[in-house]
Amino acid sequence: MNENYFLIRPDTRGWDALPLCPRPWRQMLIACAIVLITTVTSFIEARAWEDPPAEYWQHTYQIVDMFGFSATLVALFFSLTGWFFGRLAVAMAPIILLYAAIPYSLDTTENSAIWWAGAIAAALWWLVQTKFSLRQIHAVRNLATESSTGASLELGPDAQMSLKRLKKRSLSWAATLSSIATFFWLATAMALPTVVGRTLQELEDLALSDYLGTAAAAVSILALAQWHRYGWRFLARRRVGNMVWHVPIVGGPVEGLWSSLSEDAGMVPFDHARSLTSCTCTNDFIRANPDEVDLYGDTSITASVYCPVHGIDQINSLTPEQFRSKATNTWLWDEDSLLPISTQAEVDRTLLIGYVGNSFIGLPAHFANDTAEIQPDTGYFVEERDPQINESQWERPLPPLSGVVDRIDLRPAGLGGHAIRYQHGRAWFETTRDADARRKPPTAAE
Repeated sequence: MNENYFLIRPDTRGWDALPLCPRPWRQMLIACAIVLITTVTSFIEARAWEDPPAEYWQHTYQIVDMFGFSATLVALFFSLTGWFFGRLAVAMAPIILLYAAIPYSLDTTENSAIWWAGAIAAALWWLVQTKFSLRQIHAVRNLATESSTGASLELGPDAQMSLKRLKKRSLSWAATLSSIATFFWLATAMALPTVVGRTLQELEDLALSDYLGTAAAAVSILALAQWHRYGWRFLARRRVGNMVWHVPIVGGPVEGLWSSLSEDAGMVPFDHARSLTSCTCTNDFIRANPDEVDLYGDTSITASVYCPVHGIDQINSLTPEQFRSKATNTWLWDEDSLLPISTQAEVDRTLLIGYVGNSFIGLPAHFANDTAEIQPDTGYFVEERDPQINESQWERPLPPLSGVVDRIDLRPAGLGGHAIRYQHGRAWFETTRDADARRKPPTAAE
């Protein structure tokens, strides 16, 4: 059964204002550093590089020793490879150090306090990151409530399948890791009776149960972190709800949704240009790029400045009404200009299915047959914007100040802005927001 999704249309200011979580590399780096510092400090405090005293070898191997050995190996392994786990490292670090602190406390060793201190530090770091995520989820929920259109929207079949596949994949990872961990714990339990009660001198080296216990602990911790991720994503989506975000053209917390920023401005379809006998774009292109003809077919080429059909003179000869009717044609616009942004035709806007913050960035989509359908060849995820880079403040090229022929209001055609025509070039599109931002208050002389 298709779940009911609600259409959310935030304004640019609200979308830009959503808080961002710290970058994964920073979260991971500090989590790994806490485990590394704790492990090294414990090693130094125990003077582990020295030969152990004679009574050490007479110690009788107990189950708690297996946990202690495996915890040390897991902590050392994570210290060196924790970067591989990304944000999962934040959840794994306190579990690893807690797993080490408990057996060292039961064994009444002097360095158990070090492991407990590390576990507390890692837990505090996890709480700090949790606070960031909770703040973001709360802000996303508030924006969804404020920006709700009241309209419901169904998902297309591919979007439904992708969401189910993502949910199943996350759940499968957690379940599979749990099963593997269970297998290793059973193997460890079977190996323990062969070594418990023997002295370390008799064993001479780490026992098989130590290696099996290390594998079991490592996989168990990874499984717990995966369950943590799955549960957190589930709770975040429950908190925010099933939403399809009709996102603004630029800015906001998500990267990779720039489909409305044109890469086709100033272009004309190759086959279309070749089909028009009066169009010179094809001949001018072939003359300028003789080696690239075979690379084009159903793609686009740069519109010729002097073409009687797509040239600058033709653009400037159009009446305002004619220009509005053709405003969605890419050849009208300068290559550095945005294409017109529709305020009415929702097919021209970008959708984001299920966005709840960094817990789940969502699926990029578009309107198709009154449903939200994923876009082809985009992969499952877009990315959260780097908090150190303000994409909304990206300095796009500005239209020239001189040579202006006229300004045409495109809002009657359902396009949110104006066209600026020039004597020396193609038109530029200026959004209503940009026009308002650049408009200066009148001076006394005016």
